[in-house]
Amino acid sequence: MAGAKLFVLPALGAAVLLLAAGCGGGGGGGGTTGAQATTTTTAAATTTTASGPAPTTAEYVSQMKVIGQSLSTSLNTLGSAKTAAKAATALQQVQTDLRAAADKLAAITPPDKIKTEHAQLVKAVRDFADELGPVIKSLQAGKMTALSSVPTLKGLTEIQTASTAISNKGYKIGG
Repeated sequence: MAGAKLFVLPALGAAVLLLAAGCGGGGGGGGTTGAQATTTTTAAATTTTASGPAPTTAEYVSQMKVIGQSLSTSLNTLGSAKTAAKAATALQQVQTDLRAAADKLAAITPPDKIKTEHAQLVKAVRDFADELGPVIKSLQAGKMTALSSVPTLKGLTEIQTASTAISNKGYKIGG
């Protein structure tokens, strides 16, 4: 088990770094400059829609990097988990932070040029957070090897795809 744990943690670390880079990972900027968010809460779900003028390229990138930095901080705690129970607790916090990041992303009015890709990124972050549920349950059951499935989750691939598409259109939100 110790050997498996040593292999799994670097793979998981690579996966979560990919996520943080996809949403920014650097510092700078703040808030949702130029956009106002409206939040509607129901018993089933929380939906956040952005309204107002789209930010400039620099404002958008800055907003995305702030979100990425907060995720990066959260993900760093997961790397220090040495037991399945501690990994489960850390991954639960990552899941909570991913959902908060998705809400912040949804509150941003993206430039028209990348509206579709931004919406795909929001969905991918939510999907990834949801996909962590079974991994957390396995960790809570003492199965540290469950972490090895994280890099293969569909939501993580979708995050990378959407982030790359945004970057390819001139919005360098990574790193």
